[in-house]
Amino acid sequence: MRPEIWLTLASVAGSFLVYLPFLSRMSVVYRFWDGPNYLTVARTLYDVRPDNPLLAYVYQPTYFLTHLPLYPLCVRALSWIGYEPALLLVSVLASVAAVLLFYRLARDVWKLPSPAFLSLVFLFLPPRWLLYRSTGATEALYIALALGSVWSFEKARYGRASLLAGLAALTRISGVMFAPAYAIALARERRWRSWPWLVLVPAGLFGYFVFCAIRFGNFFAYLAPHGEKMAAFRPFGFLPTLFEKGLYHQVEFHILLFLVYAVGTFRLRERFPALFWYCVFQLGLLVFVSTEDWSRYFLVMAPFALVVGYRDLINTPAFRWMFPVFAALSVYYAWGVIPLNGCRPDIYLALLSHLGLLPEGVPPVP
Repeated sequence: MRPEIWLTLASVAGSFLVYLPFLSRMSVVYRFWDGPNYLTVARTLYDVRPDNPLLAYVYQPTYFLTHLPLYPLCVRALSWIGYEPALLLVSVLASVAAVLLFYRLARDVWKLPSPAFLSLVFLFLPPRWLLYRSTGATEALYIALALGSVWSFEKARYGRASLLAGLAALTRISGVMFAPAYAIALARERRWRSWPWLVLVPAGLFGYFVFCAIRFGNFFAYLAPHGEKMAAFRPFGFLPTLFEKGLYHQVEFHILLFLVYAVGTFRLRERFPALFWYCVFQLGLLVFVSTEDWSRYFLVMAPFALVVGYRDLINTPAFRWMFPVFAALSVYYAWGVIPLNGCRPDIYLALLSHLGLLPEGVPPVP
């Protein structure tokens, strides 16, 4: 069997295992954050009414502007199967595209040993990646676009690479970091004439900001709700807060998380300059962001810093023997998190009623 086929099956099977305990009550998966927020944007296209039930959480309709448009537009495009299933289908399809792109990069471009096994590991490492590539979230679409951009860049198709990076930036703002990374990589090869293509990377995001200015009167509406994350703009600025809360175990976790990603990033330096600079800029920014959600934000670097960066350690007999246990624990992690981090059932039911998405036979919520 061709590796592409069984990698596709492994990608879909991984998500199916995540859904397995919830097959009779998939609303638990649909309610997992940030699914309800993207469901709202996909259905309303940012025209959020003041009586939206989710405002019990976020208070201001403009909060939804922090959810960039490409993923919800993809959900809307597939809404003929139902908006809720479309939340997951976009993620599942994007995950398949991502693993196939990663495999082709590892085999044909980077010439890594055991590209199929590395690609299989990519599907499960880290566990939070498995979780978010299986739920209503942007990570899978972002990683697929990011890998497509890297593929095009490695093939010297700089216009296409910049366009795909721009689409990635319309999915998660992290995509703008491709612009300085590609600029340095091109400068190293003295390809100055290709620099103008890099304008495409932030162009879509700039267009979205203009939309926010015209429609809502605030060019920086996307950034406004993130102000507190940048309030303590210093490295590791949120660690003192964790100590104050008595969460010293989380302090240790975040220090180790930074160490693992930083080491993986610097292991890219010699062979993979574009990946190295992309991860350097991501890491450099994120260490200044005061949030306890680093393990999610760092996912934009995971395929490069963790899988490619530690490729020689992954491709060892010890890791191969332990990988099935690790993959099972990743699934178990997703099973445990999904019921704990979702929209409240009554509010979610009210949201479906508000959006006109209640299943047939279910009376509207007054």
